[in-house]
Amino acid sequence: MSVLIDTSIVVADAYHVHEHKVPRGDGSEIAIRTYYPATEESVTFPALLAIHGGGFMNGDLEMEDYFLRIVCVDAQIAIVNVDYRLAPENPYPAGLNDTYDALKWTTRSAALIHADLRKGFLISGKSSGGNFAAVVAHRAKDDPFFAETPLTGQILQMPAVCHPDVVPEHLKERLKSMEECENAPIFTRQQMLNSYAILKADPANPEISPLLYPSFTGLPPAYFQICGMDPARDEGLVYAKTLKENGVPTKVDIYPGAPHGFSAVFGRTNIAQKWNKEYKDGIRWLLNLSSSKSKA
Repeated sequence: MSVLIDTSIVVADAYHVHEHKVPRGDGSEIAIRTYYPATEESVTFPALLAIHGGGFMNGDLEMEDYFLRIVCVDAQIAIVNVDYRLAPENPYPAGLNDTYDALKWTTRSAALIHADLRKGFLISGKSSGGNFAAVVAHRAKDDPFFAETPLTGQILQMPAVCHPDVVPEHLKERLKSMEECENAPIFTRQQMLNSYAILKADPANPEISPLLYPSFTGLPPAYFQICGMDPARDEGLVYAKTLKENGVPTKVDIYPGAPHGFSAVFGRTNIAQKWNKEYKDGIRWLLNLSSSKSKA
């Protein structure tokens, strides 16, 4: 398991960490870990649900734990880290449903993590986690449960948003990275296909390939981080363009020549540190949009 490295240092008394369990309908539980800055009891923060990557089959609460502690303090934000079920033992929609339940828990338990969702309510996912984040944003925008506490931003890091077998005909000329980066370092085209296969779901289902949703209006503002040497590069770029064309405020940072997941493998490189910094900048950009909207 790769662990994201950040050269920042944050002292332990600058934040609080707590473990929680979210009940599922069948009586089992989802493990989550929460972080919020240490401050006066009455102070509240925006909130972010973080979804780790791992090809739908790897990862846990430890995968980005240290980095999330840094983000919590640097961005002054409450964070919920969800340990969703993994495939192939738990195929679609198990992990996705766990993530959605964790989002609902965040809404119900905002006071517990010193969050005020009016200050910002973000969802963030990397790779397969980016797929979940994109789908959850679609689910939440039409769910009456979130009518009073809508998501105000989504962060999609090198997201997988369209299975190669179901790319719409009119987009095939724009989605070339699956072939151009077929044998890229770290994560290849075949590995991506294997990750999709273990979900045991119809690739044409928009909850597998969110680029296929019939509508994108009303989605929250989106920040993207996209790797230049990544089989998923072009679908991320096309998804960002699609959101922008549908009136969704969108910001994109691209890392030329960088392979999928490079920041976890080469965490001490300058470009990985740039990725980490711009992730935090992306959070601030989304929160500034939330603040401007709430004042309007």
